[in-house]
Amino acid sequence: MSNFEDELRPDAEASRVISDEDLINIEIKELNKKIKDQGVSRELAIRLKQRRRTLKNRNYATSCREKKDAEISTLESERNHELDELRDLEQENQRIRERVETMQRQYSRIIDFARENNLDVRNEDLEYPFSPEERISD
Repeated sequence: MSNFEDELRPDAEASRVISDEDLINIEIKELNKKIKDQGVSRELAIRLKQRRRTLKNRNYATSCREKKDAEISTLESERNHELDELRDLEQENQRIRERVETMQRQYSRIIDFARENNLDVRNEDLEYPFSPEERISD
């Protein structure tokens, strides 16, 4: 069995000294005192400390993964909200463009009607109310 697999496997001898849950939560000073008070061998003390570090690292890694997953979920949710908002704005923009085009056509028909019927319209009234830059183009 490899050294890595040994670190992951619960140690029966170490479990008699302290449980994995307690090993994770105990301060290192308290662990050292417990090891000394119980007369634990040097080899077992080293294994206990390695096991503690392995378990703590596992918890840190899990915590980091969960935090990253939560952040990804939040960002995806924000992105979807922004995309929905963008789609709504694009639809509203299209409705406004269509309304402006309708108004431009109506204005042109009114001016044409006035000219055809020799209605008195001042020159400044005949000018198109939209400059070429303001005209809507697709």
